[in-house]
Amino acid sequence: MGATTLLASSLFRQVLGLITLIVIARLLSPTDFGIAAYFLVATAFLEMLSRQISMVLIRIDDVTQDHLSTIFTFQVILGIAAALLFYATRPLFPLIGLPELTQLAPVLCVLSLIIALRSPRFILYERKLRFIYAAGEETISRIVYAIIAISMALIWRDFWAIIAANFCALATRSIWTFCMAPMTVRLSLKRWHDCFSFSVWTTGAQIAQFFSKNMPQLIIGATLGLSDAGVFRLGNRLSTLVTTQLFAPLQRVLYPGLADISRNTDRQDEAFNRLNELLLAIVLPISVGMALVANYLVIVVIGWQWLGAAQVIWVLAPLKALETLQENVRSASYVEGSTKLLFIRNFFLLTLVCMLMMAGVQFGFMGALAAAGAASTAAIFTTLLIAKRYGTRTFFGPITVAWRSIVSTLVMIAAILFVDSAIGNQDQIGWAFDTLDDLPLLRYRFAVKVLIGAFVYTGTHFLLWHLVKRPEGFESLVLRFARKIRNRILNPNAKKHGPMES
Repeated sequence: MGATTLLASSLFRQVLGLITLIVIARLLSPTDFGIAAYFLVATAFLEMLSRQISMVLIRIDDVTQDHLSTIFTFQVILGIAAALLFYATRPLFPLIGLPELTQLAPVLCVLSLIIALRSPRFILYERKLRFIYAAGEETISRIVYAIIAISMALIWRDFWAIIAANFCALATRSIWTFCMAPMTVRLSLKRWHDCFSFSVWTTGAQIAQFFSKNMPQLIIGATLGLSDAGVFRLGNRLSTLVTTQLFAPLQRVLYPGLADISRNTDRQDEAFNRLNELLLAIVLPISVGMALVANYLVIVVIGWQWLGAAQVIWVLAPLKALETLQENVRSASYVEGSTKLLFIRNFFLLTLVCMLMMAGVQFGFMGALAAAGAASTAAIFTTLLIAKRYGTRTFFGPITVAWRSIVSTLVMIAAILFVDSAIGNQDQIGWAFDTLDDLPLLRYRFAVKVLIGAFVYTGTHFLLWHLVKRPEGFESLVLRFARKIRNRILNPNAKKHGPMES
């Protein structure tokens, strides 16, 4: 039930996040987005480190107060070190051609401490598979961010709207963790060995993976300028919004869930396959469909000034769908204890991404975009290499378990291309539209393609499922979920029987 709540809240947050992104994109410039992108990368990095430090509490068999105090102490040390680092690096920003970032350093110093002051005890809810508290944390912080970002963007019309909103959202997260999981604050390193031995490789692996994901953004901004960085940020954000961001809360379920299955059953491989099938069945059609209508989406929803972001979506959206598999692989590696292998993979990938991006930016924005696509492809390839240790034990196994989704997506592509030819391509894929008078026709074509794509994908998926004798899988999960919703609507007062969730 908690996992379902987390996923449902994720859908709500992504819709809210998309609305927020659309509004502020219409109010701010690409340069504002480029400046804010560096700030958001820094805060996301701090959040990732803080979470990785506490992840060991899920794996330890017997968590004590000393473990909690040790993790809290690690968080404080990290926060102070990060604050000092941001303050010390202020003079470097003008030297690398980004003087605009100097004014962000004081805010980052304060945020480093706010992020560090979170309750480690909060993650024990995830250990017990009680994800409703995590859903509350994510939802409330997203609502705070949306309200402040939109309000301040309307007033200030610059990047400080995003900075202020992110600051308030992160402060809300910290307050929520202590409200839901209060604990006695005490500095101690008594259990440092138990925590450090696991965290060192997992944290190193996550740091390398984080920078391999964000290095294209950082290098584009430093070499091609903040405006191009803003365009890339928006296109990449839209691509990840329906892939990795959509399932980011579900990723909080994967590791505790697989750890619990590993402790109590021998069905780890079956669970791994099912997770891969579920992820691809949802993110693959959405990401590919977004790429097919990217030009319409950008012009109709966001505005003409962001048309360059459509190119980013064309290249990255389908690849990001396959990249979601690496979170399943990461969780399985944590359960197995193969964190050193994960670190080696991610460090190699980071080195490769840096080389590709430095070569790509020499050919301008399109060269950088091609390099980012190549980097994403390399991430998928290395993920599949490690995935051979789990599930079907084959290289393409994590993808082929979702073969019905792949076939359905191909049929969807064919249908949308057929519609393209049927309604005409006078717009030359949207590029010839110049005035607001053209928007009604553009909206019509956008709506037609989206509806036909959704209908064809769903219909093909269930047809294939029937042809192979209705095996247990994504389709049966959807039908069970639909029946639950129907029963709730038809019998809203029906009492549940059986043990309540603890």
